This record gives sequence, structure tokens and C-alpha cells, in this order.
Amino acid sequence: MIEDKFPQKLDRKIIYESDWVSLYSDKVQMPDGHIIGTYHNIHYPNEAVCVVICNENDEILMIQSKRYITNRLEWEIPAGGIEKEETPEEAAKRECLEETGCEIKDLTYLCCHNPSNGTSDLLLHVFVAKVKNETGDFDENEVRSKRWIKKDEVIDLLKNNETHCGVSMLALLYAIQFYL
Repeated sequence: MIEDKFPQKLDRKIIYESDWVSLYSDKVQMPDGHIIGTYHNIHYPNEAVCVVICNENDEILMIQSKRYITNRLEWEIPAGGIEKEETPEEAAKRECLEETGCEIKDLTYLCCHNPSNGTSDLLLHVFVAKVKNETGDFDENEVRSKRWIKKDEVIDLLKNNETHCGVSMLALLYAIQFYL
């Protein structure tokens, strides 16, 4: 039956490859036999993490990221790639420290997802954590500012489309619904 079959790669053309991201053009046979001659595939060799950081005041730490691709300042949560020989938990702690100046505790795994599974194989691990201690230091190349925001205000930020970061949107909604 057609519903039991998956598309099959027949051939692959390498458009670009690097340690960070690769782009392929695959020739794919669909379950009904139809062939797609150019099926673009973005491959990420490393998985990624994101972390919703909260405190005892019912607040969530948001960072204002400097996004080159969209030329925007965007309210987000800390996120980044998992480096070689690093666990998702280690990457989550490192990204929080780099992007927010926060050491975290009570790191809890929430879920994983593919943010764009129609074109990319990126797997993103979502965590929630509590702040252990905080410094004023963060990577100013990536982050303009950081701010603790009440959970209800974060919900309003999402409702009013004040962030376009899908990774942050899903993680925040997931954390608020199932954890916070």
C-alpha cells in the first residue's frame, strides 16, 4: 500500500558542505512512483538545544538576539548547537552561560523536535531550568540585552506576535503548558 511506503533517495548532488550545515539536491522517488528531480535537503551535522530559564518570581529570562539573516532584534530564549563530544545537557548549560551569563540548575528535558522537517534534518532538544546564579556577562556579538519577563507577559508577547523565532515560540509554549 502507498501509505506504508516512504519517499526514496535515488541520487544526491552536493551543493555545499561544511562542519555547520550542508545543502544537497536529491532525486527522490515518491511512494506513488513519481520522481522529484530536485528535492532540496538542508543537513545539520550537529543537533541543537534551547532552554527556557525561569526564576522563583514566576519570570522567564528572554534575550534580545541580533539576527543577521532577518536583520532584526528578536526576543528569544538561549539556543545553539551541540558541539562534538558534548551532551545535550552540557550544551544547554554552556549556551545559557554564554548567552545570558546564567548558571542553571534543575535542568529538565521537555521534548525534541524538527523545526523544519520538510527541508531539514535539524533535531532540537528543548529544556527548562531554574537560574542558579546570574552575572551581567553575555556574548554581546549575539545578544543585545536580556530581561526577566513575567510568565503572563511572555504569553502576551507570543499572542501579539512580538517574536518570530519559531524555536523560542514552541519551547515557551511547551514549557508554560506542561512545566511552569
